Amino acid sequence: MAQVFYILAGAAFTILCCLALGRLLMDRLSPDLPGAERLLLSFPIGAACLHLLVFLLASAGQARKSVFIGAGVVIFAAAWRLRRSGPPGVAAAPLPRIWKAVLLALFTVFGVVYLVNALAPEHSPDGVTYHLGLVARYARDRGFRRITTNMYANLSQGVEMLYLVAFSVGRHSAAALTHLAFLAWLPLAMLTWARREGFPIAGAAAALFVFLSPVAGRDGTAAYNDVAVAAILFAVFWLVELWRARQDDGLLALAGLMAGFAYAAKYTAFLAVPYALGCVAWRLRGERRRMARAALIVGLCSLAMMTPWLAKNALWIGNPFSPFLNAWFPNPHIHVAFEQQYAVYMRTFGDVKDWRAIPFEVTLGGQALGGV
Repeated sequence: MAQVFYILAGAAFTILCCLALGRLLMDRLSPDLPGAERLLLSFPIGAACLHLLVFLLASAGQARKSVFIGAGVVIFAAAWRLRRSGPPGVAAAPLPRIWKAVLLALFTVFGVVYLVNALAPEHSPDGVTYHLGLVARYARDRGFRRITTNMYANLSQGVEMLYLVAFSVGRHSAAALTHLAFLAWLPLAMLTWARREGFPIAGAAAALFVFLSPVAGRDGTAAYNDVAVAAILFAVFWLVELWRARQDDGLLALAGLMAGFAYAAKYTAFLAVPYALGCVAWRLRGERRRMARAALIVGLCSLAMMTPWLAKNALWIGNPFSPFLNAWFPNPHIHVAFEQQYAVYMRTFGDVKDWRAIPFEVTLGGQALGGV
């Protein structure tokens, strides 16, 4: 029972730090955001801020439990002292009673199943080997150490920085529970946004499709990062849509931070940055000065989240985008030939010989691309 307590405490501490940091930042940048949106968006925004704080502590060799707890106490105290009361919630389309009952029943049943699985000892292949394998090493070393023999150490590890906090208190399962928080957040965020936009039933159905999906449940209860990335990307979309409606520079800055955090969480999520910039350019087309200012806000805020990981790889590996783009940034650690072979394999998984077979595999087949 003691171990369960530490697992729950580690995850709860990390999640509350995210909420407190997010609320602090939103109170400064977008104090007029009302209701449930204000509360829900605090979590991913705070996660982005906490990731950056942990990165700095790990870089300084101070990534240990006592420091994390001390930082958390300061964060909670600041959030309490500087709290602001937001405006009342705006009207949202009501959800029919039958849908409320269905959502409550299914979310409760699946939520219990997910919670039990996340509490269980971590045994996922990638979670044990490198997601938490590297986190455990950072915890032992109290921060980053130069690793040139494991290419996964060169990937951006934004979500793993959150795991490092949870791991320091509750070890592996606390990290998995932190990932589960993103799985719980995503359908609630989708439903809240859909109700605000006037299509609650479609939002409820979409929330169920996500939360009940076997792949989401399997991934979200392990110390992976894919569900977290999906949640981060939805937060980018949500903030951009709020900015479209409100034209608030504070929301634009938050969207930029989240777009940069998407890259910090997973390389392939870098598309969040051109997405946010593209939305700004389209919305402000014909207004060059406003467009330039808005793009600058998004770009600088994105770089604030991306630069630490780019700098880490540039200093230690000689390639800011390691383990990719080695032809552009030659280094003695990863050969261009390996990168090319790796890219070919990840496109085909060794079984798809013709790209024309991919549509069949992703819809009706699945085995060749590992998606049964």
